Amino acid sequence: MAARLWPGSLFGRLAMILFSGLVAAHVLAFVWIVLDHMAIEDEVGNKFAAVDVAEAVAILDYVKPQERPAWLDRLSRLHYRYFLRDGGELEAELPKRRQANIARLRALLGPDHDANFVYPDPPARRAILMHLRDGSPLTLEIYWQGASISPWLPTALAVQLCIIAFFVWLAVKLATQPLARLEQAANGPGSDSRGEPLPEDGPKEVARVAAAFNAMQRRIAEQVAERIQILAAISHDLQTPITRMRLRADFLGDSDAKEKLQGDLQEMQTLVKQGLALAREYDDIGPPTSAHVAVEASPEPS
Repeated sequence: MAARLWPGSLFGRLAMILFSGLVAAHVLAFVWIVLDHMAIEDEVGNKFAAVDVAEAVAILDYVKPQERPAWLDRLSRLHYRYFLRDGGELEAELPKRRQANIARLRALLGPDHDANFVYPDPPARRAILMHLRDGSPLTLEIYWQGASISPWLPTALAVQLCIIAFFVWLAVKLATQPLARLEQAANGPGSDSRGEPLPEDGPKEVARVAAAFNAMQRRIAEQVAERIQILAAISHDLQTPITRMRLRADFLGDSDAKEKLQGDLQEMQTLVKQGLALAREYDDIGPPTSAHVAVEASPEPS
């Protein structure tokens, strides 16, 4: 399964590695920023809520007991409400974060009031039990709905991922473009040993590869030219003994040996013609060499 997902081309592999790494780093940074932002908002909200609760307790202490129920709705907020009743059993062990929050609230309430986290009903909520100055219980039930996420965040994340994908594609395309030129030079119409040299520009690594390819192409061209020169020289030199052997065969009487000898000489003459034609064709395309001189000097065999 993993082998199927792994691309076969260098372009695909580089793109997958870069895109996966950048997306992972981007998502981790994005999550870290969101969590840090939520922590800051939560800290600021807890401080504001502690001040608001302390003010609400002061107001309920001030009003008459029979007027307190009417004030509960006024003092309640979106995420917490007040009830004039006992909240439930006290929480035995509190996380450090709740300990800091309850300590802040106690400092704002003063020594005449107490505040403790309790297990409310239903237990999914959180609640704080306090007592007013006259000893009346006051429960603050917290309706935690989770962190709010802006509706445009998924769209912003998708746009950022598209931008990352575009620049990854552009970077990989620029990185693999020299390889495409190298493949075109090796397999294109001018892919013989005397093709056009690659431009030795661009990054240092690409320039070194192009220079090595051009040097290899020159060496191959020199070796092919040397062998063509040898072939042209041998083909040219063979024409004289073939001609002499043909003349001697003409003096033989009519016999099977004469016919066989003439057939062999004709095959040798054909091979010489093919060698000369090959040398002439190569020298018509490439630069003039000593083989070209030998080919031009040789007469067309009859």
